[in-house]
Amino acid sequence: MKKFITLITYILLIITTFIIPINSSIFTLNMSNIVETDQADEPFIVQPNTIVLTKLDNPDDLFTFAIDSSKKLTDRERAQLTFTGTLTDYLKNAHALTLEDFNYEIEDSAQRVIYHIKSLKKQRAFTSEDLSISVALMDETLQLDTYLFTAADALKPNGMTDQSVTAALVPIYYNSDRDVQYPVYTKLKAGKNSFRRIINTLANTPNYPGIVERTQFPYISYVWYSAGTLELKMLSSELTEFSDPTVAENTLKCLLNTVKDFSGDLVVNKVSLIIDETKSSLAFGNIAIDEPFTVDRNPQVYLPLLQNGQLTWLPKDITSRETADETIKQIIIAYQHPYGVCKCSEISPLLAKTVELEQANVVGNTLRLSFNNALAEYCKDHTDYPATLIEGLALSATTLPDIDSIELYIGETKLNKLGNYAFDNPILRPLYFNVDLNYIK
Repeated sequence: MKKFITLITYILLIITTFIIPINSSIFTLNMSNIVETDQADEPFIVQPNTIVLTKLDNPDDLFTFAIDSSKKLTDRERAQLTFTGTLTDYLKNAHALTLEDFNYEIEDSAQRVIYHIKSLKKQRAFTSEDLSISVALMDETLQLDTYLFTAADALKPNGMTDQSVTAALVPIYYNSDRDVQYPVYTKLKAGKNSFRRIINTLANTPNYPGIVERTQFPYISYVWYSAGTLELKMLSSELTEFSDPTVAENTLKCLLNTVKDFSGDLVVNKVSLIIDETKSSLAFGNIAIDEPFTVDRNPQVYLPLLQNGQLTWLPKDITSRETADETIKQIIIAYQHPYGVCKCSEISPLLAKTVELEQANVVGNTLRLSFNNALAEYCKDHTDYPATLIEGLALSATTLPDIDSIELYIGETKLNKLGNYAFDNPILRPLYFNVDLNYIK
């Protein structure tokens, strides 16, 4: 039996080895038929959304920027946009802003969003401000620093002619609670001569409704004029309200300014004060009155004082230069940076910082002023702003010696229109301005 089993084993071995060859490939799993291998052997990566902020040039907008995305922006991604701004006015006051402080429009597509920042929602009649805007989204940031000047037609010039008033008027200076003085054209009170009429008017100045109350002025017992000097005598018993130095100084300034601008036949160069027939001034704010006070006729810039919805021209002295060219440049600078001339928050710039006076020269009694094209751009589509600007320039320039008119140019082109405002060139000083409301037709 043992031999039989051995024989059968040999027979099976011969059959499996030589008679039926075994194909081993049928037992091999070819993985290449299931997954094709990557020859570079790189791992599979999901690409994140790529976002880019871009500033766009658009002359119709204050600021334009785009958000470009490699994929469709999600609401969450859009919500991550931060928009901040800082507005610094000419008084150096800084104001924080958000996107909601601006008027803006949005162009929206699947992978691009464009923000058109049009303007500020709140604007004054005249603004001169530096604007800094920062836009941030994820790791991208845009920064813009720009300058804004708004010249709205909300305020109108107040110059008038004989046809616009009911009487012949003279400028009487007022003291205001803003520590500034400005003239109001009003009718002179009765008196036996022109100087007594001035004194009587100063002592009984009418209120200027909505702007200022009457200016205090003492009783003058004696008025005398001789060789350019106006002599005034006062009684100490009438000066109880003027013992305070500030009150006395403001009263004196009011007097000197009024006689300076008074267009009578006799020019006042000095004012002499006498109290109780002496030169003692204890009763009048202890101001030294031993020498006459000189009437200052330095050039002036007329600044726009904005209050109660109307404009009042405020004259302020400027430094006189050797030439009219250099002096008028001081006036232009004051219109661009008025705070350097008068620390009064109600005064706004009248000219943008980008407006340049390219040339100024005198021809006869006319001052020719040539500006760059920025002046025309700011006056574009406006009527009252260029009219107000021209009136201010005429008032200021004619305070220069021997100047009685101005001409305006853009480059070499003589102007007879700015924006929507047409005018005669040369331009004369307004006959009246800051007119008492009681004498306007």
